[in-house]
Amino acid sequence: MLTSLSVAALAQILPAHAETVEQKTVERIDYICERGVVVPVTYIKTGDLPAFAVLDAEGKMVALQWHESLKKYVALDEQDSYRWAEKDGQAVLSHLEADHTAKEVTLLSACRADDSEE
Repeated sequence: MLTSLSVAALAQILPAHAETVEQKTVERIDYICERGVVVPVTYIKTGDLPAFAVLDAEGKMVALQWHESLKKYVALDEQDSYRWAEKDGQAVLSHLEADHTAKEVTLLSACRADDSEE
């Protein structure tokens, strides 16, 4: 479930973002990771550009925003900062504690898009 902070943040960001973009695309992809873990991800793109993603991680719905400088999605909730890096159907899920000395920890590293539904 999205936290009230995440929902509030998305509610503020999406309308402002939508005003400047003509076309939004929503796409859902399931990723199969090591140990058979399935990570369902819904991407919200503006035109061809990544914008937001919502994924299920460790039993939580996590809202993320694309960060071009990092080339990955970063959680809107800085206190529970999941990160999702996807390229060409392969992805990595990581987490960064809310501590300025913390290092990013990889949670799932061998995720591949499940194309069995196509």
